[in-house]
Amino acid sequence: MNNRRAGTTPKGRRPLRIAAEILRDLPGIIRRTVELPERALISMTDVVVSGDLSYAKIFFSVVGEQEQQLGKRIEKILNDHRHIVRHEIAQLLVMRQHPELRFIYDNTPARAARIEMLLSQVREQGGPAEGDA
Repeated sequence: MNNRRAGTTPKGRRPLRIAAEILRDLPGIIRRTVELPERALISMTDVVVSGDLSYAKIFFSVVGEQEQQLGKRIEKILNDHRHIVRHEIAQLLVMRQHPELRFIYDNTPARAARIEMLLSQVREQGGPAEGDA
């Protein structure tokens, strides 16, 4: 299986370690440096760092009403402030060069919840049982 996830390159585990450190420190950095809409509750879902450590994709999800609209708005805000966030990360990580950041709205949790709700509705209406095909 050819996994393109960070850390699977010949460079070793360093991209995974850097991604874990960014994921650990990012919520506090964002809370201090970026002004988000007051009803916004975001969760960092993943960080993927390139094998050469030059780029980091940061995936986040939004909890609450109108998640899709709010998620895209927050994505723009975070990407507009990515240089400030990168500077803050540079203060915490010991590296010669720090990765360029890109924030990406991850709607997977919202989509999963919607699918689960639709499946529940089908079950309530007497849809096919799990064993039926």
